Amino acid sequence: MTILTEYPSWFILICIVAAAAYSGALYFRDKFNRTYGTKLASVLGVLRFIAVFFLSIFVLKPLIKTISHDVEKPVIVIAQDNSESLKINKDSAFYKGEYLNQLRQLQSALGEDYDVRGYQFGSAVKEGLDSISFNEKQTDFSGLLEELNTRYSGRNLGAIVIGSDGLYNKGSNPVYAYEKLKAPVYTIALGDTTVHRDVLIAEVAANRLAYLNNRFPISITVEGRKTAGETVQVTVTHKGNVVHSENVTFTGARSFKTFEITQEAKAVGLQKYTISVSRVGNEITYSNNSRDVFIDVLDSRQRVLILASAPHPDINALATSISENESYSVESKLINDFNGSFTEYNLIILHQLPSVGGQGLSQVRNILESKIPTLFVWGANTDFRAFNELKLGFALNDYRNANTEINGALMEGFSSFQLQPQAAELVRNAPPLSVPFGDLATSPGINTLVRQQIGQIASQKPLIAFNTVNDVKTGLITGEGIWRWRITGFRQFETHDYFNEITTKMVQFLAAKEDKSLFRVNGAKDFAENTAIVFDAELYNASYEAITDKDISMVIRNEEGQEYSYNFSPGQGRYKLNAGSLPVGNYSYKASVLNEGQTLTETGEFSVSALQLEWTNTIADHRLMSQLAKENNGEMVYPNEIQKLVEM
Repeated sequence: MTILTEYPSWFILICIVAAAAYSGALYFRDKFNRTYGTKLASVLGVLRFIAVFFLSIFVLKPLIKTISHDVEKPVIVIAQDNSESLKINKDSAFYKGEYLNQLRQLQSALGEDYDVRGYQFGSAVKEGLDSISFNEKQTDFSGLLEELNTRYSGRNLGAIVIGSDGLYNKGSNPVYAYEKLKAPVYTIALGDTTVHRDVLIAEVAANRLAYLNNRFPISITVEGRKTAGETVQVTVTHKGNVVHSENVTFTGARSFKTFEITQEAKAVGLQKYTISVSRVGNEITYSNNSRDVFIDVLDSRQRVLILASAPHPDINALATSISENESYSVESKLINDFNGSFTEYNLIILHQLPSVGGQGLSQVRNILESKIPTLFVWGANTDFRAFNELKLGFALNDYRNANTEINGALMEGFSSFQLQPQAAELVRNAPPLSVPFGDLATSPGINTLVRQQIGQIASQKPLIAFNTVNDVKTGLITGEGIWRWRITGFRQFETHDYFNEITTKMVQFLAAKEDKSLFRVNGAKDFAENTAIVFDAELYNASYEAITDKDISMVIRNEEGQEYSYNFSPGQGRYKLNAGSLPVGNYSYKASVLNEGQTLTETGEFSVSALQLEWTNTIADHRLMSQLAKENNGEMVYPNEIQKLVEM
């Protein structure tokens, strides 16, 4: 411990002299006239000296610096792959028994000199090496990295030991990801690099959605390993009936056959199709000979109409983006060419309508009177006097026949729907829209998604906003040029997904019919078999005030009629249910609640899809394990060399 001050050290002598002079003058200057003895004067003088000395020292602003040393053992992390792929080989019994014992012996031997921490990883990371069962459905090396980086960043991390077959099917390539930890990585190469005889369904690709009475494709890839000359039968079954059968002959040591079938959606709801390939002798596993795919058949698409006063690149950008979502069909027409019925559409986008001279005003009025949700796009060709007469909560007064370039920023507190961070970043980085120059006025009920921003100055004026007039949703994009957002999104992210997300969620919000039921249950339509089945529910009284003090029950039924009963837990304004994981298959549910003397029910269905990623690739990747070790200043060893790690 040391005392520091910003003044020279000889200032302390001044403090001592000042304290001595002050106490001496106060108690010893006139010793003959004082009323107390010399002993008491000495005690008081010493106390006064100490008090004045410390007060003087404090004026010098001293700092006390202490240095402590804590000796911490280096941390050694032993991480074991707990995925299913390790038990799909001839050494599975060895890994479940002797290998795990060797791993625990390694942990014990290193524990004499190091702080050894054990982890197991698959689709998630768990602490400890005592409950390894090789039953995880996925392998995620990067998830392990994130966990270790969170726990040991800034710590004395000595080394990482990873036991795995090198097969990963979730997250990023571990060779590049582990550079963040700055610690040597030692790998234990597990699994079998031998190609075994096997026939499997390598891949099934199908659209998640289909529409009633429409045909939809299913693409199937079958792989044969060491099956040259063998012929197998691939069958597709639906509700116990074979809907397609095809023979496949393999021609090489490792052969792939891909073909596509089409099926007709004949019933609404979740439809399960099972793709199977017949067995051949001496396969390493039969678990990968079949796969299920679930198709959600909807009654019909929602129809979107884009009407415009004149051709514009915005029209194609919006139409292309919306049509990439299978839930919507899009038509684009010029106002003078359209002669259909507006009531056939769920949403109408009006690009610069009504236009100059009042063109299209009567059609716009007809659309609004038909209570069809509408999205307006302003531009230089918009007739703002005619638009203002519509009284939609938006108005542009004193239009100057000029446009100004204005950027956008997401509005804080907008809660009607959520955008992914990448979509929000696209809004921030997107080029400005060409906004008509004038006095923009809005009603108090406006719900702004994107507000106008000029340079660093963000205003409360909307760039994209929504309103509800006479129970009909309307939206407004206050400028033209949104086609440039689509190009920017692709340049930045190499995909149109985030621009599509912005437009699709706007369309979903506007076209969705408001649910005025008092009891609602929300949940996904499809769950992976290693994820929890989660639902939430909302309950309201007659005044649409949230109720959270009722008992809501749910019964889930599988395809065999077996039932599982659950109860929702109340939360903040809604109820939650976590039903845990369920076996692969189709399920239906019925939720019930007694509210104000009336029993309310909600029904639905969902599927649990199998994760067979660990069964698809049974050939260990020791090259990756070796590269992972070399790139991080470590070495790769085999299971019979585990004890070498103690000496490294």
